Amino acid sequence: MLDFRVNTFLTVCDSRNYTKAAEKLGLTQPAVTQHIKYIEEKYKVRLFVKEGKNMRLTKSGELLRDMLMTLSADCSKIDERIKKIADEPKSINMGATKSIGDYVMPRIIKKYLDRNPYARISMQVENTSHLLNLLKKGKLEFAIVEGQFDKNMYWYKGFYKEKFVCLCSPDSKLGDKTVSFEDLFGERLIVREKGSGSRSILENCLEQIGFSFRNFHSVIELGSIDIIKRLVEDNFGIAFMYEVAAREELEKGTLKQVNVKGYGLSHEFNFVCLKDTMFLNEFKDFFDFAMENKG
Repeated sequence: MLDFRVNTFLTVCDSRNYTKAAEKLGLTQPAVTQHIKYIEEKYKVRLFVKEGKNMRLTKSGELLRDMLMTLSADCSKIDERIKKIADEPKSINMGATKSIGDYVMPRIIKKYLDRNPYARISMQVENTSHLLNLLKKGKLEFAIVEGQFDKNMYWYKGFYKEKFVCLCSPDSKLGDKTVSFEDLFGERLIVREKGSGSRSILENCLEQIGFSFRNFHSVIELGSIDIIKRLVEDNFGIAFMYEVAAREELEKGTLKQVNVKGYGLSHEFNFVCLKDTMFLNEFKDFFDFAMENKG
């Protein structure tokens, strides 16, 4: 439904380079240049300025990108709707970060299916960075994320706050006393992969008090929360994660919470979708349901 040059513009926005955009689109570089020139002449604005080997969006370019990104995602959803039979069950295509997807959403999805037994639900569980990228490309309708994001680019609403705690093995000396951050630095720190919201939160927390991952004895990066918990249980290191992700282990006593002096961090889970989408009220309906049934 959208002019083919819109896709060219959004691809250049993503790659910030005409040559790379041409390769992605299977076009020649002059064709890409011509598409961008057409849009600039149509709106009588400059969309990009040269910055080294790459391109930087102007203010007008940023505004157009944000609007067309939402419009492109909405058009994809309209295409899907038109192709579907009118009486087909409602479908939801969402994303959630791992802490939320694995430990919060199962209860909500069960409740939703109790009320809508024929609903089709697709949920991608990925890190915050990956989900926001899928959202921008129109591959997700909305997402519930735990990490930092540019709030100017999205419609968002707080889902709820969750404690972000430090965990150790029951066999660790850290579990029976109050310690300082400096007392943790002799330990192996087990963290999520780059792009993870929980990793970003921990990095920001450490930066605010003048520390970083480099202060720890060693650092291991893993993409699985369950593997991280198993290693901490077996006293191979310490980890920071949302309390909801370790609630069962804390209740059983297979993990212990470390009391860190002056530390009491909690962070918001946010419901996020593209700004100005025409389907916002529909997405809000699911958000309201999730809020009522999160437990």
